[in-house]
Amino acid sequence: MTSGAPEDWYRWIPEQITAQEYEALPEDFCRTIEVIDGHVVKCESASRLHNRVARRLAAVLEQGRKPEPCLMVETDVDVRISDVPLNLRRPDVTVYRCLPDDRRLYAGDSVLVIEIVSPESSFRTDTVDKKAAYAAAGIPVYLIVFLSESQDGIEQIEEYRLSEGRYHLVCLHTRRLSLDGPIPVDTTFRELSDG
Repeated sequence: MTSGAPEDWYRWIPEQITAQEYEALPEDFCRTIEVIDGHVVKCESASRLHNRVARRLAAVLEQGRKPEPCLMVETDVDVRISDVPLNLRRPDVTVYRCLPDDRRLYAGDSVLVIEIVSPESSFRTDTVDKKAAYAAAGIPVYLIVFLSESQDGIEQIEEYRLSEGRYHLVCLHTRRLSLDGPIPVDTTFRELSDG
């Protein structure tokens, strides 16, 4: 969707934006940002390996879904944490309870989120900031996928489960990802990352 606005229209975005102002932004621009306490944060373009791993994780989760409970799997979709101040993140992969496509996706609808950490991304953002935000929002499972420094595969996947309002590391996956839920998964790192 294009807005017909000048190419540098984004320079006029206020220092803090409201949920209503966010809704008025062009859709293609919204796909490149997150909003933290009303402040727009630009997301850097991901590597091909990063995108491939996200796609394949989503495909494995999609294949493992059962009819009940009804769960959906998406990549790079807005997950609204709060409306005031506006807080939204775009996890690399999100598993959430089924809801109509026209309904906004809130963190409370999400049952699992995955962030992929690569050398070009912000290590602190995914391992500290987002982990705290997702835990505070009550998302039951958080996976952090670490790509190798050489960008040729997955180094490890940390699996966190929510308990008493904070995440606890329950498993450090080193060669394969095996999950019991919310969707059962058993796949090798090679299947997720090989070109």
